Amino acid sequence: MIPAAGRLEAGLYACLLAVLVWAPLPFASNRVWGAMLLTSLVAALCLAWGLLFARGAVGLEAGVWRRGRWPLALLCLVQLWVWLQTVNLPRELVTLLSPLAAAWHVREGAVPLSLDVEHTRLYLLRGLAFTGGFFLTLALVNSAARVRLLLQTLVLSGTLQALYGAAMVLWGLELGFFVEKYAGRGAATGTFVNSNHLAGYLVLCLAAGTGLLLSRLSTGGASSWRAAARRWLRLMLSPKMRLRVYLAVMVIALVMTRSRMGNIAFFLSLGVAGTVALVAGRHFSWRIVLFLGSLFAVDLLILGRWFGFRQLLVRLEQTVPGGEERVEYLGPGLQYLGDFSLTGSGGGSWYGVFPNYQPQSIRGLVDHAHNDYLEFAAELGLPALLALGVLVLASAWQAWRVQRERRHPLYRGAGFAVIMACSWLLLHSMVDFSMQIPANALTACVLLAVAWVCRGLPADTARRSGCSANSVT
Repeated sequence: MIPAAGRLEAGLYACLLAVLVWAPLPFASNRVWGAMLLTSLVAALCLAWGLLFARGAVGLEAGVWRRGRWPLALLCLVQLWVWLQTVNLPRELVTLLSPLAAAWHVREGAVPLSLDVEHTRLYLLRGLAFTGGFFLTLALVNSAARVRLLLQTLVLSGTLQALYGAAMVLWGLELGFFVEKYAGRGAATGTFVNSNHLAGYLVLCLAAGTGLLLSRLSTGGASSWRAAARRWLRLMLSPKMRLRVYLAVMVIALVMTRSRMGNIAFFLSLGVAGTVALVAGRHFSWRIVLFLGSLFAVDLLILGRWFGFRQLLVRLEQTVPGGEERVEYLGPGLQYLGDFSLTGSGGGSWYGVFPNYQPQSIRGLVDHAHNDYLEFAAELGLPALLALGVLVLASAWQAWRVQRERRHPLYRGAGFAVIMACSWLLLHSMVDFSMQIPANALTACVLLAVAWVCRGLPADTARRSGCSANSVT
């Protein structure tokens, strides 16, 4: 690679990391202006990379592209479908695909499948940003050093969010993104609006940090208890301990969000990822067991007890599944889905369509389904939901293969992070709408892409950060 081009490509990677840190700051980019700014930033990076690629200055790692192009194609197909929802089609065709959508359009002539075209266009732009984030991860994370730096960046971002959110609670300040909060008062929200969404973001960052720390554990066997003791003492005194402290800070903030499913999903996903790591390993490892046990014991029972664990337990004890308002959305939401199961009512249209199904017992505006599965299916249709599900499960499978087949401890740790992130995503999506939040969706897409990167990178990738002989140019 030409040195100047190499510096430009490295600069693009630095900008991608900066975008990942920026995304959660302005209300998690969950405002129109924030989402459009995020989309513009990702688009600018994709355009810059494309220009370098057209000049032959950068390339795609052949192994990564061979595997990663299929999940990328799935994401692109979903975005293509969202675009088709906004296109005026012959009324006869819309009647065939979605009779209710055709009936609800009052104008004559061609009509779109979406019942809220403007919001579907905004939804499309956000989706393109997430797809761009996935692509940029495949294109720019081309060495073990960059995989490590990406995970470290997520840990840094999560730690900053945790410190800010916890500080606001401990100091009695009710500030979100530097303005007074109107929701989530008394709980840690960071720069997010909703504490549940901060909890989701923290779990994604905890997954990255846990995988990173796990990759740094010694893999050699201890000849005696003295050797084991010396190894653990060196660990306690090493720079790795800083990373352990960052994880503890994020767990404290996670408890302080008072998010019930956020905390439950964290420990369940940690357990799932730990079990997968033990099964994927060729030999049983007590180090993994002790490491994961320390996360449970130290973080939950000791630190969490001092920083709001009792309040979280009270919320859990008072939870009655049948009495949760979000559970009441399920019945009318399924009726909504039944009417638009094939084509959906249009990306971003839930808030406008659901009132037609909303019973009188549910008061106020229900702008989200509090169930990502239901909301994706109702807005995009079951085929699109299936495509997204295949993407998540295929990424988890690649992460399993990474842990099973790769020898590089960093790649194996990254595989752990992806398994944990996928497990959290599948669990938390049942009761919340974290994937409707741009910062969380972008971060999740980047972590999913990491599985394909670590599966496709050759063994010796620390030598360069740009094109090589086995790149696709």
